[in-house]
Amino acid sequence: MPATKFALPPENAGIIPRKRLIDALDSGLRRPLTLLAAPPGAGKTALLGSWVAHGRPPGPVAWLSLDAADAERGRFWRAVLEALRRARAGGAIAELAAHPHGRVEALVSTLTAALAERDDPLVLVLDDFHEVGDAVIADLDLLLLHPPPALRLVIATRADPPLRLGRLRVQDQLMELREPDLALTLEETTRMLAAAGLGMADGDVRRLWEHTEGWAGALRLAALSLRDHPDPAAFVDDFAGDDRAISDYLITEVMSRVSAEERRFLLRTSIGGATTGELANALTGSDDGHRRLAELARSGALLAPLDRRGEWYRYHALFRELLQAELRSESPALVPELHRRAALWLAEHGDDARALVHAVEGEAWDLAARIAGERWLDLLLRGEVETLQPLVERLPGDWTARDPEVALAFAGALLDRGDHAEAERMLARAEAGVQHVPPERRPRFMVSFSALALYVARLRGDLDTALRTGRELARRGELEPGVVDADLRALALVNLGIAELWTGELDAASHHLDRARGAAAEAGHDWVVLIAVAHLAMLAGTVFDLPRSVRHAREAIALAERRRWTRTWPAGAAFLALAAAEFLWDRADDAAQTLERAERALAGTQERPLRAGLALLRTALLSRGGETEAALAALEAGAVELGDFPLIPSVREHFVVGEAMLRAELGEREWATRRLAGEAGPRTWAGAVALAQLRLAAGEPELARETLAAWAPPLGGAPTPTGVRGWVVDALALDAVADHDGAAASLERALDLAEPGGLRSSVLGFGRSVRPLLARQLRRGTAHRSLVGELLDALDGTNGRSRPHVPFVVEPLSPREQAVLRYLPTMMSNQEIASELFVSVNTVKTHLKAIYRKLDVPDRREAVRRARRLELLAP
Repeated sequence: MPATKFALPPENAGIIPRKRLIDALDSGLRRPLTLLAAPPGAGKTALLGSWVAHGRPPGPVAWLSLDAADAERGRFWRAVLEALRRARAGGAIAELAAHPHGRVEALVSTLTAALAERDDPLVLVLDDFHEVGDAVIADLDLLLLHPPPALRLVIATRADPPLRLGRLRVQDQLMELREPDLALTLEETTRMLAAAGLGMADGDVRRLWEHTEGWAGALRLAALSLRDHPDPAAFVDDFAGDDRAISDYLITEVMSRVSAEERRFLLRTSIGGATTGELANALTGSDDGHRRLAELARSGALLAPLDRRGEWYRYHALFRELLQAELRSESPALVPELHRRAALWLAEHGDDARALVHAVEGEAWDLAARIAGERWLDLLLRGEVETLQPLVERLPGDWTARDPEVALAFAGALLDRGDHAEAERMLARAEAGVQHVPPERRPRFMVSFSALALYVARLRGDLDTALRTGRELARRGELEPGVVDADLRALALVNLGIAELWTGELDAASHHLDRARGAAAEAGHDWVVLIAVAHLAMLAGTVFDLPRSVRHAREAIALAERRRWTRTWPAGAAFLALAAAEFLWDRADDAAQTLERAERALAGTQERPLRAGLALLRTALLSRGGETEAALAALEAGAVELGDFPLIPSVREHFVVGEAMLRAELGEREWATRRLAGEAGPRTWAGAVALAQLRLAAGEPELARETLAAWAPPLGGAPTPTGVRGWVVDALALDAVADHDGAAASLERALDLAEPGGLRSSVLGFGRSVRPLLARQLRRGTAHRSLVGELLDALDGTNGRSRPHVPFVVEPLSPREQAVLRYLPTMMSNQEIASELFVSVNTVKTHLKAIYRKLDVPDRREAVRRARRLELLAP
């Protein structure tokens, strides 16, 4: 969006101070809503600009000048967020404004919550609110039902918005300024005309004031005409009093005093709305647009600068309407051509949204269709695909049947507004017409189609079809470098990788996500980089490679923070991956905080697997904290949200196993056992471990071991939380039948699996029941003394529900010592570490001595243990 939409209006030298109205604004700003409702030219914007310029607002001012392109809920609220960000409304709003996505309802809800956190007043001005029609009325009504205490909303509009103004009046939550209030008094009219350098008789001034009824716009335009008029009294005599007559007279009077070339410039540039010199040149075919605009701005009435540098200008609303009426009357055939020129210029300068508005309003359907077909992907990536909606509704005939690129654009627009069925119909139409796409654009079209088809599939769960489409594209080599642009290739690859991730084809997913990341980096497309890296974090977490998952998650979060995207759904995926690792490392407090960030970022997302992940992790945290009923409610809600989405069985089974264990804890042990056992035994390894745990709790250790024995291959050595839990259950069952040697062996196997990834939570989840075995393991001898010691510390200090107190290091490790430290938990020798770091063995030994000294430990094992407690290493 252009910066001019958010620029505070510069104080116009021709505007006289109007103390009564400024005082009224001061008084009204104690209420949630101030409404300025009056016809064009009444001086609404000028009054607000003067009020701001005199430093009267009670807090920061977020200014938003609206236009027809904002008449869509998503674009409107993104513009509001950007205005608030520019006004420095707070970090939470700045994060939300950086890259808002998801449903508008969630966006408005999150914004309301962020505003509620403020203590100091904040003024939001919505100028020209009539441009957005009824699109956001329901949202504003909801916002004003329980307005955030700090928010002061100011709406300037030509007509009453259909808000529930009656309720606001009764509750004394509304201050109104209307046409009679804004009309200039006789004294103000006298001062205004004097400031314009007009020496008029008092009687002429009174008659002019009476004829115009103090209408500010008409008075200012009259003052412009009076500057060079030979007979002011005659001017006033001929001046009509009704709006239409005033308009007719002023346009005739002003236009009759300019040259034919100046008239041509005024008429043609009125079509563009906000105008810059270059756009004026494109509309008129001249090369002096900037000079002409600056001269007109200095006249004080025809148009005003939108920024302090004087690059962008906008005609006074009344005058623009008059000029456009003249243009339509004199040169009706020229209007579509001017809209076409405006659309072309705006599209070339990256303002695709306004370009489409002009193309549609000018009924330049060929241009509108071309912009849609060529730019829809850019709009999608910027979150502005909703600007296609007017074209979707107004494009005549069967354009999508003969233009597959337009059909593809419409599919994206329809998908954005949630019309999945119609989006799929347009996708089918686009696919059927692929032979009509010009050969030079066909590769891009095919990749675009694949990317959109994959996106539809991810949302609806039709992953098989999506994968076939993506893989056929890859088989033909159309995802290779040089075939299509890197940004499009990255988008297709990332969608394919995500679809493969959710179907459990992890090697292929890793390959395509890595390639997507590289292509996006090549194109400088950080948004797709963020999506790819966040899902690489999810993928690593799926196979419980927690260190790698955390590295990717933190990389994605750092990028999101740098670009202010922390409240977007890809950032939510990264937060979710990090929170899962923190939970498995037994950092429950950290996990809870990170999960809250994930939930904020994923509010309203249509990505059901991510919603499922949120539910599972929230369930685990609640259960670990003893809130069993709340955990069960969270799990059931997550299962409903997931619906029939075809997640890989091992993930979906977590819902079945989780429900059984929670219901067992609530006393439904028999139901839970039957649910897990089924008719033919447990269906998954996770189900078998959970069933064995229930049978062990029921006093049936032999039956518990039989249940595990049926799953001997996974029990053999899977470095997963389920594998760790399986061996702990086996150890507890053997201990229950007094086979202490066997119990020690099984516990050691559990520790073997837990140590590399730091899966402490999988052991601590058994609570103090496992403490005697751990203490005995220390006495008998174990290869995991550091890990066992930490587990015992946690169990003794906090009943296994959070981390023990972390000490501090007196002398920090150097960067090189930290590099060596990271290799100590491995089985690598000093020689191997030296090779990895490209240093000598003696250098490694020197660093080791320094590490031992600074950590106050005697050997490598104790160094690892203490470094983990100091959080210098992952648990």
